[in-house]
Amino acid sequence: MNSEAPHIVIIGLGTGGLFSSRAATRFNRKTKITFIEKRDYHMFSPCGIPYAIEGQVKDFEDLKHSVPTTRSIDIKLKHKATKIDTQNKKVKVKDLENEKEIWIEYDKLIISTGSKPLILPVPGANELLGKGIYVVSNPEEGKILRDAAEKSKTAVVIGGGAIGMEIALALKHLGLEVHITKRSEPALPRNLDPDMGKILIEHLHEKELKVYFGKGIESINGKDKVESVTIAGETIPTDIVVMAAGVSSNSELASEAGIACERGAILTNEKMETSVPDVYAIGDNCWSFNLIDKTPSRVALATTAYRQALVAGVNAAGGNASYGGTLGTFVTFVGDLETSCTGYNTPLAEAQGFNVVTGRANTSLKPKWMPDAKNISIKILADAETGKIIGGQAIGEEGTDMRINLIALAIRKGMTLEEFSTIELAYCPPVSELYDPLLMATDAALRRLEASKRKKKSS
Repeated sequence: MNSEAPHIVIIGLGTGGLFSSRAATRFNRKTKITFIEKRDYHMFSPCGIPYAIEGQVKDFEDLKHSVPTTRSIDIKLKHKATKIDTQNKKVKVKDLENEKEIWIEYDKLIISTGSKPLILPVPGANELLGKGIYVVSNPEEGKILRDAAEKSKTAVVIGGGAIGMEIALALKHLGLEVHITKRSEPALPRNLDPDMGKILIEHLHEKELKVYFGKGIESINGKDKVESVTIAGETIPTDIVVMAAGVSSNSELASEAGIACERGAILTNEKMETSVPDVYAIGDNCWSFNLIDKTPSRVALATTAYRQALVAGVNAAGGNASYGGTLGTFVTFVGDLETSCTGYNTPLAEAQGFNVVTGRANTSLKPKWMPDAKNISIKILADAETGKIIGGQAIGEEGTDMRINLIALAIRKGMTLEEFSTIELAYCPPVSELYDPLLMATDAALRRLEASKRKKKSS
């Protein structure tokens, strides 16, 4: 490696690619960066696509962004990486305009290839893809869906994750009759406890969506285009089917190069290094680990890719940074409700061997005599053996993100319920309640924890 002016090749110009390059050049200003990107434009904001479908964002072009270039940064758009030669440290790249192929040598390589929409293995899914079945992973696909929605009356959304619910409500806003289905019954089952998930399901009903949670799709029907779907034996006529059932990692390039993968994603360590020297992986395409108990974790969030990118970029430029692990902290809007989560929910924590104690507060965010006071439901989870906080969930019309961010910080710092209950929060009637709902939930969990300890002593 050229230690004075290392050449870093980054495959993929997304959140991970961008911020790894910034971290590298800040650590070593002599670093040279070459991006390889299939698109004909630099970047876009995927989380904004549902809002562009709905019309809150006026134009899909508004989701696209340019990356400032310098003498040390070369961005090869309309280029596709087709092979990695790890032994000779070079990448084969095809120019998609003229089909010419070249080899680009690297000192360090960062694989930031992201993920692709998962197509469920149900009859009709592959046959009718693009013939009434839509996926939404970029602005172009979002625009195609919106154009189709404007000519349609009925839509079925497969998948009840954050994106699925956001797209379903966007289509409802456009005036369509919307059915939403997912095989498992709880809403956001990897994030919310069932009692919290019920709030979202009730809200979907209030928004007049037809909800089929716990009823998996059996088939997508039609000859030349989608005509109907079958859910739990019921055939539902529809014009549109949106496949929003999750994503799978774009790890094929790494796997073909002999880089270790497991269950379809690239294996990495706390340095974001792969099994091959001088090759790093970040974002949706790789396995990392959970901050709480260091178990393997793959979280498809831009915030996770960002933190991993800072580590990979520094290390690729000659530094020695470490990734602390992910909590999967996120916030989404489901209709009128903010939903924020971090860490483990109860089912996942128990599956990892934790004895969980929880506290929940359902109350007003501000004094009830304030004219704009809105309700919030917040839940905090802790390990009953140590009292350490391991998760949090919040749903309300506002104020959930700040409280979940505080819980995420508490988890990262290893705080117990007792320690967290002593934090001092700002109070003003137009902003919050004197006895904040976050502290109400914490104190409720603390009382349960103390009761559990007394019970153990007496038995």
